[in-house]
Amino acid sequence: MNVHSLVSDTFIIDGDAYPALDKPLQPNWIAAAARAGFDLIGRARDRYHGVLRCRTCATDALVRINVIRDATPLCHACIHDRRSRAAQALGAELVAKCPEHRHYGLFRLPCGHVVRSQYTRVEAAADGGHALGCEDCRAARDDEAARDFGWVLVGPATSGRAGYRDYRHHCGHVQSISVSNMRWGDCTCAACGQGWAAKPSFIYLFRIDLPEMSVLKLGYSARPAKRLRHQLGLDRSVSAEVIRVLALSSGNLAVREEKACHRHMRNMHPELVLPKRVFGDAIKTQGEIYHLRAEPLLHALIDGVTARFRSAADHPSRSTAPKATDARRDTRPD
Repeated sequence: MNVHSLVSDTFIIDGDAYPALDKPLQPNWIAAAARAGFDLIGRARDRYHGVLRCRTCATDALVRINVIRDATPLCHACIHDRRSRAAQALGAELVAKCPEHRHYGLFRLPCGHVVRSQYTRVEAAADGGHALGCEDCRAARDDEAARDFGWVLVGPATSGRAGYRDYRHHCGHVQSISVSNMRWGDCTCAACGQGWAAKPSFIYLFRIDLPEMSVLKLGYSARPAKRLRHQLGLDRSVSAEVIRVLALSSGNLAVREEKACHRHMRNMHPELVLPKRVFGDAIKTQGEIYHLRAEPLLHALIDGVTARFRSAADHPSRSTAPKATDARRDTRPD
């Protein structure tokens, strides 16, 4: 803390000694300092500076007279304490000021890494506005997720696109991929990878419990869980679950079988197909939504797909097209 020694008439400010100057303190300066929460206790350094003592923390500061008179001086010790308390609320520590920018500080996070962050951002995080993340830890998580799918993280995207990183595939090719897609493995190497049509995919059956009614969705996706949780636009309060998935060898097969199932339902059970106006914007899709009582029929369709491809695997020379038609005929209730 900065102190004022009445014995030596010397002010110790930020570790430096400043002899008190025998100069007057104007009443309007004293009043202006009081309005800002300070006591004007003396003059020091030169005729242009006064010494303010904060009424909150009793810290002394050397401030230009024109700032005291015409502006609103701030106590930097109180500001530092406020920022330190914000960091402590997050389990972090304010280590030092950033030498490059006065609006930034250096903070040690609970993980042990020291990061450069805006003071206002740290205070907002302490108030619950957002999380205070660690770029080093985030990069480690991104790299770990990428390695699950045969990639390694290189660094920030050379394209500069927000939310993207540069990754190197095991074949050596480097490309920019969105972090969210990489976490789900929703990416294809442009040098050696296959497109979605040749990659494994799934036919899925979802149950979605909307406030007004429960419905079913039949579709295909390479990532059914991602499709359900992140692509249908469901409100967080809506309960939803994956009832069933059927793995197929390619996206081409999945879309072909899925469309055949929908065609069968439209032709044979139109009363179970829900139009868009019924569920509206609650589900981000134009169709493929069914009444809950259609569940046994949809399971039967998926069973038919399963049986057909199992038969094709046992008898690879046999065509499955006639079987596909026959398997869908028995789903109409007696």
